[in-house]
Amino acid sequence: MGSWVGGDRDGNPYVTKKITEQSLEIYSKQIINIYMDKIKKFSEEFSFSTSYIKTPKKLNQRIDEYSKILKKEYSHYAKVNFDEPFRIFLSLVFHRLENFQEKNSGYQSFDEFNSDMKLLDFSLRESLNITRHDNSFSKFLEYIDVFEFHGVSLDIRENSKVINNPQLYQKQNLEFIKVLESISDWKNLYGSKVINSIILSMTKSDSDILNLFKLSKRHIKSSKDIPMIVPLLEEIDDLQNSEVFLDQLLSNNGYRKHINIYHDSTQEIMLGYSDSNKDGGIISSQWNVYKAQISLYKKGEDHNCNIVFFHGRGGTISRGGGPTYNSILSQPEGTISNQIRYTEQGEVISDKYSTANLAKENLKLGIAAFLSASSTSLKNNKKEDALIEELSISSLKKYQDLISDKNLMTYFEKVTPVKLLSTLNIGSRPSKRSSESTIDSYRAIPWVFGWAQTRQTLTGWYGAGTAVLESIDKNGLKTVQSAYRNSPFLKNLISNIEMTVVKSDLTISKMYIDQLLDDKHKYLFDEIVTESKKVIKAIKLVTNNELLDDNPILRNTLQVRNAYLDPLSLIQILLMKKLSNKDITDEERTALLLSINGLAAGLRNTG
Repeated sequence: MGSWVGGDRDGNPYVTKKITEQSLEIYSKQIINIYMDKIKKFSEEFSFSTSYIKTPKKLNQRIDEYSKILKKEYSHYAKVNFDEPFRIFLSLVFHRLENFQEKNSGYQSFDEFNSDMKLLDFSLRESLNITRHDNSFSKFLEYIDVFEFHGVSLDIRENSKVINNPQLYQKQNLEFIKVLESISDWKNLYGSKVINSIILSMTKSDSDILNLFKLSKRHIKSSKDIPMIVPLLEEIDDLQNSEVFLDQLLSNNGYRKHINIYHDSTQEIMLGYSDSNKDGGIISSQWNVYKAQISLYKKGEDHNCNIVFFHGRGGTISRGGGPTYNSILSQPEGTISNQIRYTEQGEVISDKYSTANLAKENLKLGIAAFLSASSTSLKNNKKEDALIEELSISSLKKYQDLISDKNLMTYFEKVTPVKLLSTLNIGSRPSKRSSESTIDSYRAIPWVFGWAQTRQTLTGWYGAGTAVLESIDKNGLKTVQSAYRNSPFLKNLISNIEMTVVKSDLTISKMYIDQLLDDKHKYLFDEIVTESKKVIKAIKLVTNNELLDDNPILRNTLQVRNAYLDPLSLIQILLMKKLSNKDITDEERTALLLSINGLAAGLRNTG
């Protein structure tokens, strides 16, 4: 289990070394509390009397050692449990956990606790003559081997510009160096897996990774403590250039020697869906991620290096979201070897993991898909791939025609409540990279969020209708339907586009347009409506079904949901109109912000 809450510095000036430290303390307290509950239960279970068993010498020595630093506690347990050494030992372990880092009587590192657990395991086997796998304690040992004293493993994330331009980003660079200098101490305190990786956003070339590698060698005490350095390839140009990038990186002798020794000849690569979608639309984004995986995996094989993919999936379809099971099975066959990583973000976390049963079922789905996908081998699907390449090029052109329109940003900022996001306590970083009102300056999450709030959701479907209909005209309907049936990637993509276009409601969207937009900009909405009709027509032709015919539960759910969301949208339109006229009271402004939260909660996958 991983997290970058407290470690994601990219674009967020408030994530300092101190914040990362405080986050690690919170994670640590959570897992230690779980350990304390477990220790209590084992203390009740392991009530073996010295009348029936012989206490191992090493266990007695450890109890004697702890009797000196936990005098009051030992005195109590020695009277109450005088002939139960295992119970006495576990009770003292409980207090050492309770006092972790706070007193001399507490554990000062994970290794100390781990040593006690190994001693207890040895003592149980020696006293009771049982094998490790026969006793109830063995699963707990596996548990602590995974979670150590940190619980989740933290990913540190930084932007490549901070590494490459230390003079320009001096404050951020110095703060990042403080984080690097603390990693060895954190590993000693919380366990070796406390920091899983350092992810470098906006990786453009091998020099970005090598610069970070050099900085890590300079400021992390030992090479063995340098976490996996993970490039994040997130723009379409970078995805298309990924094979050259990896070839140059793995050809660097110093870097290659390091990952051979310390990372078992494995290189993790994170694939970004968000910025590539903002650049090129849904089909081009996901197809370029797909192709990059094949190129990267093959290049890894050329270098005898195992490539592991980390999918940076957001909550929405346009940011790589959607059903996890289908998503994993639609990855290129043969590119999933012994592991896969993917993110679960935002409202998806509560949707999938808010209860134990939900979490268990969703994890089972992910594992089942992984086991199925990891048993496949690389295949050459030239016919289907050529058709999808055509779809990608055509949809990219259509999408970029829209986003390159000089009036689009005026449309976006007037019609959507995106400018209000900075006043809400949602999102992990500022909405924009700079004060400019451009596509490039907006981050992917608010870009998706704004379109979703107004029920247009075009980031999940725009360009797809034009591309598919053009392909049908060129190749024939049967050819496109055959590609849809035979390509898991295309089938999953069309399914996700279908779901997203059904979730849009351009009747509601038109109310935003009528109330908030000047007449001279309304032609943009007309283009969006036209493309929406093309998407719906294309999906019906390719699937030979009405929309969501294969998912009646979702279709009915959306119909019920809209009855509750529509009034919220109408309230939001009214209040946004008052805001634009500078005729809004404080109470109404609060209501406007609440409408944003309400729609986000109701729409569920909003960004």
